[in-house]
Amino acid sequence: MTRFLTYPGEPGDEVRPRPSRLAPSPAGTTQPTPFAVLPASQQELAGKAAYMQRSGRYRLLFHEAWIQPITGQSAALPIVLDRSGDGGAWPELQGTIKLYLAGYLYLDTNLWLNTRGEYLHSSWQMPAPPRGPASVVTGEPIASDLQPLAAPATSEPLSQAAPARTAEPAATTAPEAAAYPYRHAVLLKQTRRMRGGELVYIDHPLLGLVIKISPVADTAPDSPTNAAPAAPATPGPTG
Repeated sequence: MTRFLTYPGEPGDEVRPRPSRLAPSPAGTTQPTPFAVLPASQQELAGKAAYMQRSGRYRLLFHEAWIQPITGQSAALPIVLDRSGDGGAWPELQGTIKLYLAGYLYLDTNLWLNTRGEYLHSSWQMPAPPRGPASVVTGEPIASDLQPLAAPATSEPLSQAAPARTAEPAATTAPEAAAYPYRHAVLLKQTRRMRGGELVYIDHPLLGLVIKISPVADTAPDSPTNAAPAAPATPGPTG
Protein backbone atom coordinates (compact mmCIF):
# COMPACT_ATOMS: atom_id res chain seq x y z
CA MET A 1 0.00 0.00 0.00
CA THR A 2 1.02 3.57 -0.64
CA ARG A 3 -0.71 6.92 -0.31
CA PHE A 4 -0.61 10.35 -1.92
CA LEU A 5 -0.65 13.89 -0.65
CA THR A 6 -3.96 15.61 -1.32
CA TYR A 7 -4.28 18.94 -3.10
CA PRO A 8 -7.15 21.46 -3.05
CA GLY A 9 -9.94 20.49 -5.42
CA GLU A 10 -9.01 16.81 -5.71
CA PRO A 11 -11.73 14.25 -4.92
CA GLY A 12 -9.53 11.94 -2.85
CA ASP A 13 -6.65 9.47 -2.84
CA GLU A 14 -6.18 5.73 -2.60
CA VAL A 15 -6.31 5.65 1.20
CA ARG A 16 -9.14 7.97 2.17
CA PRO A 17 -11.65 10.40 0.62
CA ARG A 18 -10.32 13.91 0.40
CA PRO A 19 -11.61 16.05 3.27
CA SER A 20 -11.23 19.78 3.60
CA ARG A 21 -7.77 20.79 4.72
CA LEU A 22 -9.13 21.90 8.08
CA ALA A 23 -11.43 19.46 9.88
CA PRO A 24 -13.27 20.05 13.16
CA SER A 25 -11.94 18.05 16.12
CA PRO A 26 -14.20 16.39 18.74
CA ALA A 27 -13.54 19.37 21.01
CA GLY A 28 -14.88 21.77 18.38
CA THR A 29 -11.48 23.21 17.50
CA THR A 30 -10.16 23.22 13.95
CA GLN A 31 -7.48 20.65 13.14
CA PRO A 32 -5.36 20.38 9.98
CA THR A 33 -6.29 17.46 7.76
CA PRO A 34 -3.47 14.87 7.63
CA PHE A 35 -1.57 14.63 4.33
CA ALA A 36 -3.31 17.69 2.86
CA VAL A 37 -0.82 20.04 1.20
CA LEU A 38 -0.45 23.31 3.08
CA PRO A 39 -0.46 26.71 1.37
CA ALA A 40 2.83 28.15 0.15
CA SER A 41 2.70 30.71 2.98
CA GLN A 42 3.22 27.83 5.43
CA GLN A 43 6.26 26.36 3.68
CA GLU A 44 8.98 26.85 6.25
CA LEU A 45 11.70 26.10 3.71
CA ALA A 46 10.39 28.46 1.02
CA GLY A 47 13.25 30.91 1.52
CA LYS A 48 15.89 28.19 1.26
CA ALA A 49 14.24 26.79 -1.89
CA ALA A 50 14.14 30.24 -3.53
CA TYR A 51 17.79 30.84 -2.66
CA MET A 52 18.84 27.50 -4.17
CA GLN A 53 17.03 28.30 -7.42
CA ARG A 54 18.45 31.81 -7.62
CA SER A 55 21.95 30.40 -7.25
CA GLY A 56 21.62 28.78 -10.70
CA ARG A 57 23.16 25.55 -9.37
CA TYR A 58 19.89 23.74 -8.63
CA ARG A 59 16.48 23.04 -10.12
CA LEU A 60 13.52 22.51 -7.81
CA LEU A 61 11.86 19.14 -8.54
CA PHE A 62 9.48 18.90 -5.58
CA HIS A 63 8.61 21.19 -2.68
CA GLU A 64 5.56 20.79 -0.45
CA ALA A 65 4.57 21.03 3.21
CA TRP A 66 1.95 18.97 5.01
CA ILE A 67 0.96 17.66 8.44
CA GLN A 68 0.78 13.96 9.23
CA PRO A 69 0.56 11.63 12.22
CA ILE A 70 3.72 9.60 12.75
CA THR A 71 3.04 5.90 13.37
CA GLY A 72 5.17 2.81 13.88
CA GLN A 73 7.04 1.37 10.91
CA SER A 74 4.55 -1.42 10.16
CA ALA A 75 1.61 1.00 9.96
CA ALA A 76 3.37 3.80 8.04
CA LEU A 77 2.59 4.06 4.32
CA PRO A 78 5.09 5.37 1.76
CA ILE A 79 3.97 8.69 0.24
CA VAL A 80 4.15 8.70 -3.57
CA LEU A 81 5.50 12.02 -4.85
CA ASP A 82 4.60 11.85 -8.53
CA ARG A 83 1.40 11.27 -10.48
CA SER A 84 2.65 9.41 -13.56
CA GLY A 85 0.22 6.60 -12.76
CA ASP A 86 -2.61 8.95 -13.77
CA GLY A 87 -1.60 8.66 -17.41
CA GLY A 88 1.05 11.34 -17.63
CA ALA A 89 4.61 11.18 -18.89
CA TRP A 90 7.51 9.98 -16.79
CA PRO A 91 8.62 12.91 -14.59
CA GLU A 92 12.24 13.60 -13.77
CA LEU A 93 11.73 12.67 -10.13
CA GLN A 94 9.96 9.47 -9.08
CA GLY A 95 9.61 7.57 -5.85
CA THR A 96 8.34 7.64 -2.28
CA ILE A 97 9.23 8.80 1.19
CA LYS A 98 8.11 7.24 4.46
CA LEU A 99 8.21 8.66 7.98
CA TYR A 100 7.81 6.43 11.04
CA LEU A 101 8.72 5.90 14.68
CA ALA A 102 10.89 3.00 15.84
CA GLY A 103 12.32 4.22 19.11
CA TYR A 104 13.47 7.27 17.12
CA LEU A 105 12.00 9.18 14.20
CA TYR A 106 13.07 7.76 10.83
CA LEU A 107 12.88 8.83 7.20
CA ASP A 108 12.97 6.22 4.43
CA THR A 109 13.56 7.51 0.91
CA ASN A 110 13.26 5.49 -2.29
CA LEU A 111 13.69 8.06 -5.06
CA TRP A 112 15.19 8.07 -8.49
CA LEU A 113 16.08 10.83 -10.90
CA ASN A 114 15.43 10.11 -14.57
CA THR A 115 18.25 11.55 -16.67
CA ARG A 116 19.30 11.87 -20.30
CA GLY A 117 22.45 9.92 -19.45
CA GLU A 118 24.92 12.50 -20.73
CA TYR A 119 27.55 10.92 -18.47
CA LEU A 120 27.24 7.49 -20.17
CA HIS A 121 29.90 6.48 -22.68
CA SER A 122 27.60 4.58 -25.01
CA SER A 123 24.12 4.70 -26.52
CA TRP A 124 22.83 2.14 -24.00
CA GLN A 125 19.43 2.90 -22.44
CA MET A 126 18.03 1.23 -19.33
CA PRO A 127 14.52 -0.29 -19.31
CA ALA A 128 11.76 2.08 -18.28
CA PRO A 129 11.20 2.26 -14.50
CA PRO A 130 7.71 1.47 -13.20
CA ARG A 131 4.90 3.94 -13.13
CA GLY A 132 2.72 4.08 -10.04
CA PRO A 133 -0.91 3.47 -9.16
CA ALA A 134 -3.53 6.06 -10.03
CA SER A 135 -3.76 8.75 -7.37
CA VAL A 136 -7.58 8.78 -7.35
CA VAL A 137 -9.61 5.59 -7.06
CA THR A 138 -13.05 4.64 -5.84
CA GLY A 139 -14.07 1.82 -3.53
CA GLU A 140 -11.78 -0.01 -1.13
CA PRO A 141 -8.05 0.74 -0.89
CA ILE A 142 -5.94 -1.17 -3.39
CA ALA A 143 -2.50 -2.66 -3.15
CA SER A 144 0.26 -0.74 -4.88
CA ASP A 145 2.32 -2.20 -7.71
CA LEU A 146 5.23 0.01 -6.71
CA GLN A 147 8.53 -1.84 -6.68
CA PRO A 148 11.98 -0.60 -5.66
CA LEU A 149 14.14 0.47 -8.57
CA ALA A 150 16.75 -2.19 -9.31
CA ALA A 151 19.94 -2.05 -11.31
CA PRO A 152 19.43 -3.35 -14.89
CA ALA A 153 21.08 -6.61 -15.96
CA THR A 154 23.82 -4.93 -17.94
CA SER A 155 27.43 -3.94 -17.60
CA GLU A 156 26.37 -0.30 -17.29
CA PRO A 157 26.07 0.50 -13.56
CA LEU A 158 23.09 2.20 -12.01
CA SER A 159 24.29 5.20 -10.00
CA GLN A 160 23.31 4.83 -6.38
CA ALA A 161 23.57 6.98 -3.27
CA ALA A 162 23.04 6.25 0.38
CA PRO A 163 19.33 5.46 0.96
CA ALA A 164 16.92 8.22 0.03
CA ARG A 165 13.46 9.32 -1.09
CA THR A 166 10.34 8.13 -2.86
CA ALA A 167 9.47 5.91 -5.78
CA GLU A 168 6.77 6.12 -8.36
CA PRO A 169 3.66 3.95 -8.75
CA ALA A 170 3.44 1.24 -11.39
CA ALA A 171 0.89 1.99 -14.04
CA THR A 172 -2.68 0.89 -13.64
CA THR A 173 -4.21 3.47 -15.95
CA ALA A 174 -1.21 4.99 -17.74
CA PRO A 175 -1.01 4.23 -21.47
CA GLU A 176 1.75 1.83 -22.38
CA ALA A 177 2.31 3.52 -25.74
CA ALA A 178 4.36 6.38 -24.32
CA ALA A 179 8.06 5.63 -24.65
CA TYR A 180 10.45 6.19 -21.75
CA PRO A 181 12.09 9.50 -22.76
CA TYR A 182 15.19 9.10 -20.60
CA ARG A 183 18.28 6.87 -20.75
CA HIS A 184 19.17 6.29 -17.14
CA ALA A 185 17.86 6.62 -13.58
CA VAL A 186 19.99 7.60 -10.58
CA LEU A 187 18.83 5.99 -7.35
CA LEU A 188 18.73 7.73 -3.98
CA LYS A 189 17.67 5.17 -1.37
CA GLN A 190 18.34 5.78 2.30
CA THR A 191 17.10 5.37 5.86
CA ARG A 192 17.96 8.36 8.03
CA ARG A 193 17.33 8.81 11.74
CA MET A 194 16.01 12.29 12.47
CA ARG A 195 15.04 14.56 15.33
CA GLY A 196 12.07 16.92 15.52
CA GLY A 197 13.01 20.42 14.38
CA GLU A 198 16.24 19.22 12.72
CA LEU A 199 17.04 20.36 9.18
CA VAL A 200 18.45 17.38 7.28
CA TYR A 201 20.25 17.49 3.93
CA ILE A 202 20.80 14.27 1.99
CA ASP A 203 23.41 14.81 -0.70
CA HIS A 204 24.25 13.10 -3.97
CA PRO A 205 26.17 14.32 -7.05
CA LEU A 206 22.95 14.58 -9.09
CA LEU A 207 20.13 14.74 -6.55
CA GLY A 208 19.64 16.28 -3.13
CA LEU A 209 16.97 16.30 -0.46
CA VAL A 210 16.30 18.89 2.24
CA ILE A 211 13.68 18.02 4.86
CA LYS A 212 12.57 19.28 8.24
CA ILE A 213 10.04 17.62 10.55
CA SER A 214 8.62 19.96 13.17
CA PRO A 215 6.37 18.75 16.03
CA VAL A 216 2.88 20.26 16.07
CA ALA A 217 0.85 20.38 19.28
CA ASP A 218 -2.49 18.60 18.92
CA THR A 219 -5.29 20.48 20.64
CA ALA A 220 -7.69 17.53 20.68
CA PRO A 221 -8.24 16.54 24.35
CA ASP A 222 -7.06 12.92 24.25
CA SER A 223 -4.37 13.14 21.57
CA PRO A 224 -0.61 13.04 22.26
CA THR A 225 1.12 16.32 21.51
CA ASN A 226 3.66 14.65 19.24
CA ALA A 227 1.16 12.81 17.06
CA ALA A 228 1.15 15.24 14.14
CA PRO A 229 4.60 16.51 13.18
CA ALA A 230 4.78 18.89 10.28
CA ALA A 231 6.74 17.39 7.41
CA PRO A 232 7.70 20.05 4.89
CA ALA A 233 8.84 18.01 1.95
CA THR A 234 11.98 19.19 0.46
CA PRO A 235 13.47 20.90 -2.53
CA GLY A 236 14.96 18.24 -4.78
CA PRO A 237 17.81 20.00 -6.58
CA THR A 238 19.93 18.52 -9.30
CA GLY A 239 23.43 19.66 -10.00
